[in-house]
Amino acid sequence: MKWGWSVALAIAIAAPAFAQSPVRPVPAADSSVARSWTHEGTWVGAVTGGLAFGVGFYHFTHRTGAPNTAAGDLGGALVGTAIGAAGGALLGAFVGALIPKHKPSAEVGTRN
Repeated sequence: MKWGWSVALAIAIAAPAFAQSPVRPVPAADSSVARSWTHEGTWVGAVTGGLAFGVGFYHFTHRTGAPNTAAGDLGGALVGTAIGAAGGALLGAFVGALIPKHKPSAEVGTRN
């Protein structure tokens, strides 16, 4: 316990320095983030990956000739769904980020 007080003292001295650091928000006008299909790609990837991996893991956990139980089969499907949804969401977000959204035009549907 020789170092306990010195560590606590160092934290107590350093805490106000971090609390007083200047943090300025970025103005909204300066941010030029390109619109993309990331959000939609995440959902499509999660649902597709979850379904595919859920069916696949159910197939591999339900073996012919082996003692199959509902808990084992559904547990495998649940694990597969979770893994597939997580991986699919990441892949879908990555692919969606590569596809830019077009700006809506005010002249769409009008004729001259």
